[in-house]
Amino acid sequence: MRTTGPSRRAVSCRSRDAWRIISGVMAPRAPSAAPDPFCADTGGAAPVASAELVLVSSGPGEVSNWAVPMARDAAAWAEERGVPLVLSLVLPPCQFASGQEIPYARRQGPFARILGPRACLAVVAGIRRLPVSGPGCVLHLGGDLWYTTTLAGRLGFPAFAYVETALVRRRAHRFQRIFLPSQDLADALAAVRVPRDRMAVVGDLRVDHLASYRDLANASRRGARVALLPGSRGWIVEGMLPFLLETASAMRAERGQIRFSVIASPFLAPDALARMLAPHRARLAALEIDVVQDDRLRALAGCELAITVPGTNTVELAILGVPMLVVLPLDRPGRIRTEGMSEWISRLPGLGTAVKTAMAWRFARRHQFVAWPNREAGREVVPELVGHIAPADVSCRALELLADGTCLDRTAGELRGLYATPPGVARRMLEEMAPFLSLTPGRRAALA
Repeated sequence: MRTTGPSRRAVSCRSRDAWRIISGVMAPRAPSAAPDPFCADTGGAAPVASAELVLVSSGPGEVSNWAVPMARDAAAWAEERGVPLVLSLVLPPCQFASGQEIPYARRQGPFARILGPRACLAVVAGIRRLPVSGPGCVLHLGGDLWYTTTLAGRLGFPAFAYVETALVRRRAHRFQRIFLPSQDLADALAAVRVPRDRMAVVGDLRVDHLASYRDLANASRRGARVALLPGSRGWIVEGMLPFLLETASAMRAERGQIRFSVIASPFLAPDALARMLAPHRARLAALEIDVVQDDRLRALAGCELAITVPGTNTVELAILGVPMLVVLPLDRPGRIRTEGMSEWISRLPGLGTAVKTAMAWRFARRHQFVAWPNREAGREVVPELVGHIAPADVSCRALELLADGTCLDRTAGELRGLYATPPGVARRMLEEMAPFLSLTPGRRAALA
């Protein structure tokens, strides 16, 4: 539903009561101690006569691999050209968010402003304003496309989007340009009547970000080290960590020299991670398992195999060339988050387990790939175990993979080949947006 409101020119703030309604009803607080202010300023108000680049992103994978690297490249690009550029990050409501996106972005990116989910809702609803002082554009980097196009309308900026699926086809006409990672996706969108002149194939934005670690991975693997990735959200980790530790125990019983590392997401708050690890300290110590969070990419690069849940981490592993076994147990469907309205409907009292069980059953029958590299290739490059699976099943399959070094090497090469992108992806996107970031009088109006 599109919410009507003031014109594109910013309006003054309305009553605090209306703000609380938007904040409390439409966007429940994430389970995090991090504040979610209207505008989490890191550098004060936007300077006068500055171009504006507003990045709209969502969950951990999109923020860490798209939004933050894009912001860093944009800041360097603007500095090289002597263009004053204000970078803002907007985080719309997302059921897959970890609740730690704001503190992560504060630590990693050169953002002048960071808006959390409630602030985003207030801006798109016209209750609050996002002050801008010059020309600019809005770039979609994950999440619901509606928020990006609506925000762009509020600001009077053109909208751009970087996407990796064909879901953009329904809103393609709302974007000045759609950036794509591959020609295959461009062809798929053209087949459903998205104009080719609206699309630009720029490559995979994540490859530049991970390039240095990819080189490290080629030379650093020694011995049998297995990475255990339990996920980036607390509700996933709580379910998957015991499962993966049982898997590690079964593998160690068969092959005593295997070493394990639990690779923790940077989107897990340190206190939350400590709380989740506490019940398992004895088993971690007995199995001599390291827990790595601060230098996770370097740790991943040094592993021969990863056992992981589905998600953006499967792309990270593929770019690094680390073979993986992707597992998705469906025996407790109530713990799974789903896309679209089904997630919100399942949160109604009495409906959660029934809705999620039905969706899990339907998903299992479709036999769809869950690992991004397999989706990209259209075939099973890395093995997947989905459904009613036990740690013993995962242990058996992982040991088979580790026993075949030739297969691991071949898989590593195939994974790197899937994400072979020429460097400079962010720069290519910025050059496309450059006319709208120009401070030359009248240039933006003429282009529009």
